[in-house]
Amino acid sequence: MTSHAETHLRSVAPADHSHDADPRIALAMALKFEPSELRGFDMADKAAGQMMGKLLATLFCVLLFLMTGVNIWMASNAATTSDPQAFGAAVESATHH
Repeated sequence: MTSHAETHLRSVAPADHSHDADPRIALAMALKFEPSELRGFDMADKAAGQMMGKLLATLFCVLLFLMTGVNIWMASNAATTSDPQAFGAAVESATHH
């Protein structure tokens, strides 16, 4: 914890109220990370961000490919009639009578 944070902590929880103080505050003040640990956290955070970016880019490409395929399939299988309830086979059999 930085000295700046410690000064704010003392102003929030004065020493005369130590019997009401939360024991987690004392534990948090005792936790101080080494610079190497902070660099490790930073590197792990950057790696996680890069992996999420790659995952989202891959998902975008897959979904774009699928949407393009569906649009091509729909365009090649377009309805030949304006009747929304007519099937292709039913229209063909009706015209053969």
